[in-house]
Amino acid sequence: LASSPRARTRGICGWTEAMSLLFLVHAICQPASLIVLGISAAIDLKDRVIPNELVVAIAVIGFAQGLALRPGLVWFSLLVAIIVFFGLWIVAHVKIIGGGDLKLISAVTLLVPPDRVGQLLIDIVLAGGLLSCFYLAAHYGLKRLPEPRSAAAEAAPSAKKSGFVRTLKAERIRIGGGYPMPYAVAVLGGVIVYNAMQFLQP
Repeated sequence: LASSPRARTRGICGWTEAMSLLFLVHAICQPASLIVLGISAAIDLKDRVIPNELVVAIAVIGFAQGLALRPGLVWFSLLVAIIVFFGLWIVAHVKIIGGGDLKLISAVTLLVPPDRVGQLLIDIVLAGGLLSCFYLAAHYGLKRLPEPRSAAAEAAPSAKKSGFVRTLKAERIRIGGGYPMPYAVAVLGGVIVYNAMQFLQP
């Protein structure tokens, strides 16, 4: 039997409500993930550490987004994140990236569908390559300048310096001393590039 007009109307309303909910989840999760990644990048740039709380926040946002947008694939997304974690553990073991970078990259894979994790990782690697080129050029460029004081001395609070100026001066010393680069900045850049490319796709 053909469905009644009331049933059809109820079905249309249910579909509309579901689409509205999905749009709301996406509208909340995407900016929230970028904000948390931005905070992670700022802290990594300043202190060379990525707080575990921020990594957990990214993972929770990604899991919630996956549960709402692709519930049938959310457990597969977790499996992919675990595989990425153990794959990058080898890279972290030889000191190419840090433990915080390893956890953050694994967490951000939950922000995208499982079949697009490869593209996200490529974007992060490319952003990391650009960041490495910048730090390498800055490292050799700073060798021509007078020897600065220690990073701890430059980062110490001072009434005459703003926090931003202190961070810049401390970063100059880290670059000159060959300190590890803040890879959370590359992760943020890779996620932004990925989102931009998805937005521009027809």
